Amino acid sequence: MGSKQEKNRITRRTFLKTSSAAVGIATSAPLIGSLGFPSKSQAAETVRVFMFGHTYPRGFKKYFPEFKKKTGMSVQLETPSFPIYNQRADLELSGATGAYDVMTMTFIYTGKWMGAGWSTNLIPFLEDPKLTNKAEFDPDDFLAGAMAPLKMEGAIYALPFVAESTLMVYRTDILEKFGYSKPPDTFDELMEMAAKIHTKQCAAYVGRGQPHSFHWVFPNFLQAYGGNFFADPPKDMTPTLDTEEAIQAADIFVRLHRDYAVPGVVNFMEDDSRIAMQQGRGAMWIDALAWVGTAGDRKNSTVADKVAYALPPKGPKGRFPQVAVHGLQIPAAAKRKKISWEFIKWALSKEMMARISKEFAYPAVTRASVLDSPEYKKKYNWGGSDIGALHKEVLKLAGSGYMAYRTVPVFPPVGDRVGIALIEACTGQKSVRQAMQDCNRDVAAILKKAGYKI
Repeated sequence: MGSKQEKNRITRRTFLKTSSAAVGIATSAPLIGSLGFPSKSQAAETVRVFMFGHTYPRGFKKYFPEFKKKTGMSVQLETPSFPIYNQRADLELSGATGAYDVMTMTFIYTGKWMGAGWSTNLIPFLEDPKLTNKAEFDPDDFLAGAMAPLKMEGAIYALPFVAESTLMVYRTDILEKFGYSKPPDTFDELMEMAAKIHTKQCAAYVGRGQPHSFHWVFPNFLQAYGGNFFADPPKDMTPTLDTEEAIQAADIFVRLHRDYAVPGVVNFMEDDSRIAMQQGRGAMWIDALAWVGTAGDRKNSTVADKVAYALPPKGPKGRFPQVAVHGLQIPAAAKRKKISWEFIKWALSKEMMARISKEFAYPAVTRASVLDSPEYKKKYNWGGSDIGALHKEVLKLAGSGYMAYRTVPVFPPVGDRVGIALIEACTGQKSVRQAMQDCNRDVAAILKKAGYKI
């Protein structure tokens, strides 16, 4: 491995050391104002919004002047990378500093943040006619599959701006060059195809590294081979990552990334993978629609007219595409909740989502009116693939309940530990079997420390 990979390598020892350390971030950002709408004296105030870097905030950022014209308020937007955001957001919410008016509700943290009472129930805002014109905002327009993860015990704690359904993008020209008329339907076919089409000029697979990325894509493989993170979450949280099914899935996953992916993939962040696919350096990629969708962006992708999309491959136990829904929430400690709500209504309006879907490569929409619009259907028909239909199918499949593992409060550290195990195997630090067995032992310790009986 190169020196950069050695430097950035994440080991089990590093994980255990950092996960047990007490981390603190001092935040000094007082917010002035009442819980009501801004008065004339408050007109120059700034709404503080905290999200991870994503197409949606990049999209609405250009329209901040419109929000200021409408409300008299400016917007200060922070968008660090996904893992940095999650670390800071968890500390911000648990510390209840009230430094931000609006924050992203990250899918893997929904169980923890909602269950702990760190987020505000939005139903009173939705039901108050003085705060919400339902005919205009139309909350029922949000797709049911996108809303489900953001609800708990009758309350709604966020509204979705993206439903990242897992799809596979593939290069039609590369597959045809090697005699394939359609994408792989099974993981066995995927591996057979990867071995034939992989070249130095164009890797068979793109992929995305880092622990948080690996534990997002890996479940497509894990559950397809009959494995899972836990025995029966949330009722039975016994870790099952050392079963033969889990080890078989991990072996396929590791070989794909180690032998057939773009060099350096274990260190890739989201934008690294996006750029690699857009530059034509890979032939296939399984990931969130919000990311694989960028390959069809005619403004930035050199292969936009050479890609098509399909559901992720299936395994012996079936097909298990994943869905990650992220939304906008009002922190419980936010000091100006009605102002927060004004920003959320503006940012997640039908008009704004339609604009972003039209102007960017952003097919992972959460509003039915946008998904079913003629403009969407015309734009997102890449390579003859009906992206809207695929998106709906993934939301339908995931709605059957097989993603219950991901919303248990303890999943974030468990997911990161699984990602580290896969990196250890990809980089040759451990065999796949040893990496998964060690991982299962550490996950059991994480669960016991969190109070679970296993």
